[in-house]
Amino acid sequence: MTNEVTEGKTIARELAARLPGWAVWYGQHTRRFWAMPRTAVPGGVQLAEGETAEELEEAVRRIASGAPRQAAQAQESPRHDQAQMDPQYPREAVGARG
Repeated sequence: MTNEVTEGKTIARELAARLPGWAVWYGQHTRRFWAMPRTAVPGGVQLAEGETAEELEEAVRRIASGAPRQAAQAQESPRHDQAQMDPQYPREAVGARG
Protein backbone atom coordinates (compact mmCIF):
# COMPACT_ATOMS: atom_id res chain seq x y z
CA MET A 1 0.00 0.00 0.00
CA THR A 2 2.74 2.45 0.89
CA ASN A 3 4.56 1.70 -2.36
CA GLU A 4 1.37 2.38 -4.36
CA VAL A 5 0.89 5.75 -2.66
CA THR A 6 4.55 6.69 -3.10
CA GLU A 7 4.42 5.68 -6.77
CA GLY A 8 1.17 7.62 -7.26
CA LYS A 9 2.66 10.76 -5.74
CA THR A 10 5.76 10.44 -7.92
CA ILE A 11 3.60 10.10 -11.04
CA ALA A 12 1.51 13.10 -9.94
CA ARG A 13 4.67 15.23 -9.68
CA GLU A 14 5.67 14.15 -13.20
CA LEU A 15 2.19 15.02 -14.47
CA ALA A 16 2.34 18.43 -12.79
CA ALA A 17 5.54 19.15 -14.72
CA ARG A 18 3.77 18.26 -17.99
CA LEU A 19 0.64 20.21 -17.12
CA PRO A 20 1.71 23.76 -16.24
CA GLY A 21 -1.05 25.79 -14.67
CA TRP A 22 -2.65 22.77 -13.02
CA ALA A 23 -2.45 21.58 -9.44
CA VAL A 24 -2.04 17.79 -9.65
CA TRP A 25 -2.16 15.23 -6.87
CA TYR A 26 -2.70 11.56 -6.13
CA GLY A 27 -5.50 10.72 -3.70
CA GLN A 28 -4.12 8.45 -1.02
CA HIS A 29 -7.60 7.19 -0.09
CA THR A 30 -9.27 7.30 -3.52
CA ARG A 31 -6.26 5.85 -5.35
CA ARG A 32 -7.04 8.21 -8.24
CA PHE A 33 -5.24 11.10 -9.90
CA TRP A 34 -6.73 14.59 -9.57
CA ALA A 35 -6.07 18.00 -11.09
CA MET A 36 -7.55 21.47 -10.80
CA PRO A 37 -6.66 24.50 -12.93
CA ARG A 38 -4.83 27.28 -11.13
CA THR A 39 -6.58 29.89 -13.31
CA ALA A 40 -9.94 30.17 -15.05
CA VAL A 41 -10.63 27.76 -17.90
CA PRO A 42 -13.50 27.65 -20.38
CA GLY A 43 -16.65 26.58 -18.56
CA GLY A 44 -15.39 27.69 -15.14
CA VAL A 45 -13.31 25.87 -12.56
CA GLN A 46 -13.45 22.13 -13.02
CA LEU A 47 -11.91 19.23 -11.21
CA ALA A 48 -10.36 16.54 -13.39
CA GLU A 49 -9.81 12.97 -12.29
CA GLY A 50 -8.57 9.72 -13.70
CA GLU A 51 -7.84 6.21 -12.59
CA THR A 52 -4.54 6.38 -14.43
CA ALA A 53 -2.14 9.18 -15.26
CA GLU A 54 -3.14 8.88 -18.91
CA GLU A 55 -6.84 9.27 -18.08
CA LEU A 56 -6.11 12.35 -15.98
CA GLU A 57 -3.98 13.92 -18.68
CA GLU A 58 -6.75 13.32 -21.24
CA ALA A 59 -9.36 14.86 -18.92
CA VAL A 60 -7.16 17.92 -18.32
CA ARG A 61 -6.61 18.44 -22.04
CA ARG A 62 -10.34 18.12 -22.69
CA ILE A 63 -11.16 20.69 -20.00
CA ALA A 64 -8.42 23.07 -21.14
CA SER A 65 -9.69 22.93 -24.72
CA GLY A 66 -13.24 23.70 -23.63
CA ALA A 67 -14.55 20.40 -25.03
CA PRO A 68 -18.00 19.46 -23.75
CA ARG A 69 -18.23 17.04 -20.85
CA GLN A 70 -21.11 15.04 -22.32
CA ALA A 71 -20.15 11.69 -20.84
CA ALA A 72 -19.69 13.12 -17.35
CA GLN A 73 -22.96 15.07 -17.53
CA ALA A 74 -24.88 11.98 -18.62
CA GLN A 75 -23.57 10.06 -15.62
CA GLU A 76 -24.27 12.87 -13.15
CA SER A 77 -27.97 13.25 -13.97
CA PRO A 78 -29.92 10.15 -14.97
CA ARG A 79 -32.53 10.53 -17.67
CA HIS A 80 -36.10 10.87 -16.47
CA ASP A 81 -37.21 7.51 -17.89
CA GLN A 82 -34.22 5.69 -16.41
CA ALA A 83 -34.91 7.20 -13.01
CA GLN A 84 -38.52 6.01 -13.09
CA MET A 85 -37.41 2.42 -13.74
CA ASP A 86 -34.89 2.40 -10.91
CA PRO A 87 -36.61 1.37 -7.64
CA GLN A 88 -33.70 2.83 -5.64
CA TYR A 89 -34.09 6.28 -7.21
CA PRO A 90 -36.07 8.73 -5.02
CA ARG A 91 -39.53 9.17 -6.54
CA GLU A 92 -39.63 12.87 -5.70
CA ALA A 93 -36.61 13.34 -7.94
CA VAL A 94 -38.66 12.37 -11.01
CA GLY A 95 -41.67 14.51 -10.18
CA ALA A 96 -43.96 11.82 -8.77
CA ARG A 97 -47.09 13.06 -7.11
CA GLY A 98 -47.85 11.96 -3.60
